[in-house]
Amino acid sequence: MGQVTGSLVSATPAKRLAWWAIGLTTAALSLIGTLSFAFDSTVDPFRDPVSDYALHRVARIWFALAVLLVLTAGVLLVAAARATALPAGRTTIVLFGLWGVALVIELVFQGNATVGESTFHGTVHRIGGAVLFGALPLACASLGRRLSAQPHWARTARRLTGCAIAGLVTAAGFGAAQFVTALPAGLLERVALTAELVILITGARAIGRAGR
Repeated sequence: MGQVTGSLVSATPAKRLAWWAIGLTTAALSLIGTLSFAFDSTVDPFRDPVSDYALHRVARIWFALAVLLVLTAGVLLVAAARATALPAGRTTIVLFGLWGVALVIELVFQGNATVGESTFHGTVHRIGGAVLFGALPLACASLGRRLSAQPHWARTARRLTGCAIAGLVTAAGFGAAQFVTALPAGLLERVALTAELVILITGARAIGRAGR
């Protein structure tokens, strides 16, 4: 523990920001995993969406905390990218911004309590979810394509491209579950969400190495 703390103190600002982003993202992932096991009798992790935790008095606090952790990690990642002058490009920035807005929407607008229910806030929540799972992998693909043209970022570009493909495939699987009821929508959403958080961690690690 002392060695990790010492390395953070001696690190550049960009590296410190990147490590904080990794820590917060990992904490959010752990929290969602804990919710999936602790509330499995209330929210079926195979069938029910993650946002259903917000419908329960105790779980909603931890759900909100997980979203806030991811949102904070995203802000720190942007700050770290700026500190290293990461050549992101306008498309990547816009897509990443949309992802952040979608996170806020998921937090503010509650999903429908049942599948058959149709409400304004539930509709906004669903649209936000679609943007959430699409924008980050596309931003990752855009960044990977831009970095691939620069030799010193080539390795990072390959990793980001791989993460983008995984994110898009898992997002497509979750999207298909909205139309094919036989598919385990809850499980597919959790897999897609894990892929999204891995994208954040991969990006933060790359920025952290660049900020040494």
